[in-house]
Amino acid sequence: MYDLSGIVLKKLSAHKVAILNDRVGRIDAISIKAPHVGSLIRYRVQRERGTLHFLEYYSIIDLPFFLGRSDILFWHHVLELCYHFMPVGSYASELFELLSFLYTVEKENSWGMHAKKMYLFKLLSTIGIQTEIPQLPAVKLQQFMAMSASQMKHVVLDEQSEKILDKWIRVCVSEHPAIEQFKTMHFLVGE
Repeated sequence: MYDLSGIVLKKLSAHKVAILNDRVGRIDAISIKAPHVGSLIRYRVQRERGTLHFLEYYSIIDLPFFLGRSDILFWHHVLELCYHFMPVGSYASELFELLSFLYTVEKENSWGMHAKKMYLFKLLSTIGIQTEIPQLPAVKLQQFMAMSASQMKHVVLDEQSEKILDKWIRVCVSEHPAIEQFKTMHFLVGE
């Protein structure tokens, strides 16, 4: 057996969590004590039963302290989107890296709302949501798609692009079949 890395997306019960694994994607796991939501963990699987993984042990590698203090709503929204849009067994190769980047955001690198919207665009497109946005010029769309997470903190959107991006993100999320279970929708509408 070998150690795996994962980010805890949601606590499902006292002993069960949803994890985004760096190698296999989204899994559900059972542990004697469930790790905290948002923890970046290293763990070892003792055994598997179907899609359920029983953890032999886990250790916390990192916690998003700055992001948790400065913008807990954004952080929870990101975790919620990953949980709901990534069913058990699904894998998106760049998603773990994109989420891991948020553990590096520090006070001097704090993000404005434009950067957060770009991050959500990148997150949803990485998960596999359709990225065709007819109102946005193809050149700008390609520019957005190619942008790395570290470049997002510098982005400044013009008013029209921001409105188009806002609408696209809201539509993507609102069309999810489990939308009534989302707890952070107000992040998208600025309430």
